[in-house]
Amino acid sequence: MKYNSQTNPPSNFQHFMGVAPNQFNSNVKGQTLNLQQQNQHDQSRVSQVQVSKIEEINYQQYHEVNHTNNDIHQHSSKGQHYHPLTMPCNWDLARKHAQSRRTALEKKKDINKTTNVETCPCCGFEVERDEIPYCSNPMALSFLGSGFTLFYNYLKYCIIILFITLITKQIYNLYTSYEGSYCSHVKREKIEGHFVELPNCSDSLFLKLSLANKLDNRQALEYVQILNFINLFIVMIVLIYFRKSQRQIDTTIDEELLTPADYTVCVKNIPLGLGLDYKWELKHMFETCAVISDTKPIVVKKVVLVYDIEEIIEMEKQLDELVDRKKDIIKEYNYNFNHPKVLEMDQKIKELEHKIHLTEKEYERENKKFAGIAFISFDDENMKNLVLQENQHTQFERMKSYWNKGKLEGLSENDLSWHDQKLFIEQAPEPNEVDWEFIHVKTEEKISKRVKAWIIYLLVESAAFYSIYLIAHKVAKYGDEAREEEIQGKLDHDTMLKINILSFIISLSIVLFNKFAVAKIVHYIVDDEKISSKTKFQISFVYKYALALFLNAAIISFLVDIVILKNVEGAGGFLQNESQIFILNAVLPPFIWCVDPWSLCKNIWRWYIVRKGDKALLTQQEANKLMEEPDYLSAKRYSDIMKTMWFTFLYGTAIPLGTVCSAFGILIYYYVDYYNILRRRTVKESISIQLSTEMIEMLEYLIVWSAFGEMIMTYAFFKEISQIDVLLMVIAIIYASLPMEDISEYLFPVVNNEEIKSYDEGSLGFDTDYDRENPVTRHKAIEQWNEKQKMLIDSNHKIQKYYQQQDQFGYNNDDHYGRR
Repeated sequence: MKYNSQTNPPSNFQHFMGVAPNQFNSNVKGQTLNLQQQNQHDQSRVSQVQVSKIEEINYQQYHEVNHTNNDIHQHSSKGQHYHPLTMPCNWDLARKHAQSRRTALEKKKDINKTTNVETCPCCGFEVERDEIPYCSNPMALSFLGSGFTLFYNYLKYCIIILFITLITKQIYNLYTSYEGSYCSHVKREKIEGHFVELPNCSDSLFLKLSLANKLDNRQALEYVQILNFINLFIVMIVLIYFRKSQRQIDTTIDEELLTPADYTVCVKNIPLGLGLDYKWELKHMFETCAVISDTKPIVVKKVVLVYDIEEIIEMEKQLDELVDRKKDIIKEYNYNFNHPKVLEMDQKIKELEHKIHLTEKEYERENKKFAGIAFISFDDENMKNLVLQENQHTQFERMKSYWNKGKLEGLSENDLSWHDQKLFIEQAPEPNEVDWEFIHVKTEEKISKRVKAWIIYLLVESAAFYSIYLIAHKVAKYGDEAREEEIQGKLDHDTMLKINILSFIISLSIVLFNKFAVAKIVHYIVDDEKISSKTKFQISFVYKYALALFLNAAIISFLVDIVILKNVEGAGGFLQNESQIFILNAVLPPFIWCVDPWSLCKNIWRWYIVRKGDKALLTQQEANKLMEEPDYLSAKRYSDIMKTMWFTFLYGTAIPLGTVCSAFGILIYYYVDYYNILRRRTVKESISIQLSTEMIEMLEYLIVWSAFGEMIMTYAFFKEISQIDVLLMVIAIIYASLPMEDISEYLFPVVNNEEIKSYDEGSLGFDTDYDRENPVTRHKAIEQWNEKQKMLIDSNHKIQKYYQQQDQFGYNNDDHYGRR
């Protein structure tokens, strides 16, 4: 029944599905008798449908079990079936899988010729692909979604900002420092009753190119302050336009690339334990009640429910243990794969796979372990946008709902609710962006996990902070002792060389520790937060990782050298240490990324394992994983760049050489990273514009860091704070507090000219969908999809695409469920 066709469209409360009349919980008082009768009539339809469905389900269940029991004996004879747990593995299949997962475009087809297209049986991607030229525009990566093209645009704008800073401020700053003479001037100090002449600062190129070398040139220092003021205003304007550029790229790619998320919303806070057919109920609800201001009917094309899969994951772990035991038995019996003990273990594995398969069917059939979340796809994007527009919610409402166990008081007539629970509707992430292992996790568990993660993070970062502090403090003490020896005329060359080496070692240690150790630690911490989507995972990772990098590289030296030891321009002091970190930070990350030890190690390990042949004892799934290139993680790249930008703007006034190093370092990083993603990485993640937007928000703090750095350097050298520094700090804080995304959208609007296509038309080009990614519905959905795709013929009936049938008792993706 479509309420939209009525003369007086009902409010969202005028329909409540799946509940008997005596259980009707409405927030609208004084409803008319006609409305109650209407609801009773609707309920009678629901009840009749459900009774018939129960009979149908019982019939289907009986046949499904018999059919499955027959299949378990038949699969061994079907050699063409793909099974991910097969041993020994087929190395040719593994190589084809690796080819299909390359960052490359599907081959162009000649519409005038019949073309057979080979696909990987485990993931469905085409094997033959065209490499993307290294010199191509990053828009060539648009087939991966907008996230990767946005990252390279992010890098480009960071480079632009750094070169603008060089032109407007740092060239003059660097030149006046080089031409300065303060460090070479001598001062007279009284030592043991005698006056000695000593230079103002240590003899170092780093100090000669720093602010310290022009401390006696107040005019130049004032000009630098003014130039910094002008530069930051230019950077503010560039950042506003940068937001527009990112939105434009995202819109352009969205116009060209249709994905399941274009049609889909995510619905949360659905009441549990109602004993209903949730798919039918949600479809009916959204078609009749989700939009009341439009005469065009809403059409729901697909409803995918989210389930608590902890039980299935535990069975998967048991399956892994069985596979490991099978490997041990094969080794024990001299690699005889047909030994009775091995065959017995094969049977146990098949039985457990069968149990997992039946559990999945039971979840879907009986809505068992339903998590109160659903993905609902509509017939076109306009319908989705209308549903989102008319069913908005605030974060405060979600908090109130959480504290009231899902209920929400004071609901209005236009709120879409079910059993006094307002349905929270939001734009759905892409199917392969959802972390299906954690999306079902309850809010209270997520809160406790994230509090725990922050506590562990702070403890680990404090330990790292303290360790680096001890080393830095030791080097600084050596510097103080050297300074005293220099004053007394006892400083020899060997002592000075020792101090310089120690200073370099600590700088190198900080850079290498940040590059290798911190990333692993932060990844482990964030992985335990049980975040529901990969974009949110990346955002959490970047916040923690970038902050750790910045603290280790910038703040520790500030506290030790300036606040505690007050060694700014001395040997092993602040200016020398930070200048070395600038140079190492510019050189090492691109160099390490170019050498790519991760790929090198994997290539060596792959060569070693492949040489073993069947004795490698890898399942087909493990062989596929081995033949792939290492995974690409955007969050690490963003963190590296974020730390460099913050660091550069914090100490750019005092160390103008740092801006030069950072500008050329990121420029080199851009080309190295682009080469790696095209040739030496496997991309499995789908990243939305949300990550890029959050990264711009973080990047804008460089305005605050620049103002803060200017202020602390003025105080460190002159023990005063100028008015212009205070004014700049106030402006920076105001800028950071403003809603810059809204301002950018107002100043630079971006129009989406996407042609509206129906879901049936758009879904033909989907690489995946929510039911194909959902661990519970995956097997059935991929089987149905493969049936449709076995022979895909274009409009000229020339291009044919063949798909290899997958074993219905195996896994259908690269990894188990939600594991990263």
